[in-house]
Amino acid sequence: MTYYGVQIEPQFGYDFNQIFDICIAAEQNNFSHAWFSDHFMLTKDSTDLICYEAFTAMMTAASKTTNLRIGSLVFCNSYRHPAVLAKQIASLDHFSNGRIDFGYGAGWKEIEYNAYGIPFPSAGTRIKMLSEGLEVIKKLWTEEKATFSGEFYQLNKAVSHPKPLQEPHPPIWVGTMEAKEKMLTVIAQKADGINIAWSFSPEVYQEKLERVNRFCEKFGRDPQTLKKSYGAWTRIYPDEETKEAVWKEMSEKRGMKYEDFVKRMEGTLHGTAEEIVEKLKAYKELGITHFIFMFPQNKEIESIELFSEKIIPKVG
Repeated sequence: MTYYGVQIEPQFGYDFNQIFDICIAAEQNNFSHAWFSDHFMLTKDSTDLICYEAFTAMMTAASKTTNLRIGSLVFCNSYRHPAVLAKQIASLDHFSNGRIDFGYGAGWKEIEYNAYGIPFPSAGTRIKMLSEGLEVIKKLWTEEKATFSGEFYQLNKAVSHPKPLQEPHPPIWVGTMEAKEKMLTVIAQKADGINIAWSFSPEVYQEKLERVNRFCEKFGRDPQTLKKSYGAWTRIYPDEETKEAVWKEMSEKRGMKYEDFVKRMEGTLHGTAEEIVEKLKAYKELGITHFIFMFPQNKEIESIELFSEKIIPKVG
């Protein structure tokens, strides 16, 4: 089965009514998920741009929908103690009647760390913290009293009730853009699924997936048991001429040669409906079951409706 989701970036300035409308449109048009990023601000100068906190945005989305699954892409481990996050997600799983997908990451947006006074250690340390955080969360979700002694986190017979509604817990997705060794080690051992985003052609995605599979095998895991998702910048054009005109305008604004811009767009889902259908089929052949689309801002609803009409029926 193939699952289709819309990505919502609260940092871009969505108000709650916009979030409601997008999620309702997704639920009514054969989308399975709405996914939310976890950021506190877009830039250091975004003094008047709304940026709702991710957990709050997810809860509001759950309150306005019935069947749509609500996911995080991804919660930053550094921003909340994993024991607190475990409690939040378990609570939200009950509130949503078991519709939560839990995406988790090591964190990367340094300007947020600096602005909020959150320590920003090396990438290697952040990944170690992520790995320990996953253990803490799983223990709290599955054990009556959880004890853990790590380098960064400790639990001492911690009680966390209720447990998540989903058994044994909500699906755990770990996100990565580069699919490097340290992250793949964590994913192969501790995640239910991997998310790779935001701009990789099927050929490049396949190369990354081959690395993922090797790490699964290294740790004695059947690669087929790891769910695969792909997040992509997505825009549907009515015809090839319109697409070319828009791309030329975009390349000029970025000061890029048109040929270089076209190459950069190979990993996106910018194209006509027919082009997007063929590319999605190519990704599906790699084993991807979950697609996450970042549509142009304020065009999410019309894009969702076009997908439901022109693309999903042809991809399956």
